[in-house]
Formats: sequence, structure tokens, C-alpha cells
Amino acid sequence: MLGFADGFFQAEIRENFQVDVTMKTVWAAELEVLSEIAKVCERHGLTWYMAFGSLLGAVRHKGFIPWDDDIDICLKRDDYIQLLQYLPKELPEGYVVRSPLLESWYPEYHSCVANSDSISMEPEHLKKFHGCPFIVGIDVFPLDFLEEGEETSLRLSLFKAARQAALLAKSGEKNKKLNEILNLLEKKCDVTIDRNGLSENTSEDCRNELSARLWGLANDIVMSGSRHKTDKLSMYLDYLRFGKFYQTAWFEEMEWMPFEDFMVPVPSEYDKILRATYGDYSVCVRNTTLHDYPFYNKQLEQLRKRVAQVEAVRKREV
Repeated sequence: MLGFADGFFQAEIRENFQVDVTMKTVWAAELEVLSEIAKVCERHGLTWYMAFGSLLGAVRHKGFIPWDDDIDICLKRDDYIQLLQYLPKELPEGYVVRSPLLESWYPEYHSCVANSDSISMEPEHLKKFHGCPFIVGIDVFPLDFLEEGEETSLRLSLFKAARQAALLAKSGEKNKKLNEILNLLEKKCDVTIDRNGLSENTSEDCRNELSARLWGLANDIVMSGSRHKTDKLSMYLDYLRFGKFYQTAWFEEMEWMPFEDFMVPVPSEYDKILRATYGDYSVCVRNTTLHDYPFYNKQLEQLRKRVAQVEAVRKREV
């Protein structure tokens, strides 16, 4: 188990932003999960880097961005695939790996490694994760080489179609466009897509399962390329949505930077990567709109209900 400096778990104000005790336990739990992923990568010679806001946090804050509540990492596609093969076998008991490449229902393009599949107030769990009862995870993103030419343009178009279909399927809205996209994907990708998730009054689980299959197809479309090294790398969703990509040379070398009480790997050309991603990243922009902040609000409500139920049972027994 990781050790933290005295005072780490105290509430504090960073960059005029209040970081409470609960968030500190969440940060610590996430770093526990990250350390386990790092061990697997080290055993198998896989190279990983801090990514997105976590890379920005390492460079600018030497730790978490004060208003951030998660950790992102990335690997080049070949290492990413290998990592997903090793993680389920080598992570500690209780850990969970979610990925459209491993499961039929995880409705995301990237993967996530979580410390558990349920909230827990068990003493052993709380001790292991520094008092954090919540499900916490690390988002793991693949980096793919960008090619040029007609085949690449077609692949990008199909990836865009699969992404759009995945989002429409998850929304649950009846949409003629979705069926048209599925027909196109079946024809162009030579696949058969189960339409159970489109039936009227279908459950959220069925919609998520269809969405997950489509995200899996999106990954397959990307991997259908030659995967030969080129001079450009990108996380395909960022390239599709924002046209963002990186020079492969920026990831050739790696260095270690402090992140809270630990050291994490970052690409040596982190400045160029951050400028390509955020522009002038020296200017702090408080942005928690990419997901609900803090992410554990719903889990906290579930925990409160669970505690209330236990208390009600105790009162009846008395």
C-alpha cells in the first residue's frame, strides 16, 4: 500500500479551490490503482504516460489539478492491447477492467481500470484505499498512428459512423438515422450487428450493450489499419472531434515527474503535447464540465441511502 506524506489527507485550498478530505481519499485511492497498473506495465516492458488533464497536472501542479477528480493515462496501441491482456490476470483480487475490447456492455471507446465493482464500507477495503469507499478508476486511452491516403479517409469515416451510432444507441432515442448507419457499417465492415438494443421499451442495459458493441467495432476499425509507425499519433476521438494529433517524435523519450508524493512518466516533449492539446496551458482554466464534479456524487447518495437503511433496521431491532 502506498504511503502518503503527513498532512496529505487534510482539507486545503489549492489555486483558490477547496479540496476537501473526501476528495483527498479519492485521489489516494486512484493513485493506488495507478500503482498497480504501473507494476503490470513494468513487468512486461510496456510504456505508459500520463495523459490529458493528468499530464497537465503533473507539469503545472506537480500533482492533481485541484478541480480534477480522475487520472488519465495513455499507451500506444500495441502496448495498450497487451496491457488489456495482462490486467485481468495480474491485478489484485477485486479489481475490475472495463473495455469494449473485453466486455460486451462497456459503452465507451477507451478502457477503465477500477478498484471494485461496488461501493464498500468494509474495514479491509477502507484500509486498502485510504478511507475511500467509492468505486474509483483510471481511464486508459490508446494512441494510434495516423496514416494518409484513401484507405485512411475511409477508415476515419467508418470510425465516425461507429461513434455516432454508439452515442445514438446509448441515448435510447428512436432514430431512423441509427438504422441507416448500422446498415452502412454492416455493409462496409462485413459484420452483423444485433439490433436487440433498438427494440421499443428496451432496457438501459440492452442499449448499453449495443453501444458497447459499436465502440468495440470503432476500435476494430482503427486497428484494421497497418499500424505501421508513422510520424503522427492521435487518440482517434480527439482527431475526429477536434483535429488534434501529435508528432510521434514527441513520445520517443520519457522522463519522470513528481505527482503528489510519487513519480510518474511523461513524454519528454510534454510542452509540445500540452500546447497541441490546450494551447497556452500556463493559464489556469477551471473546467469541470466534462463530467459531473465530483464524479462520486451519485455513489455518495447511494451510500447515504444504504446507511439510512441500516440505521432503520437497527432501530426496529431495538
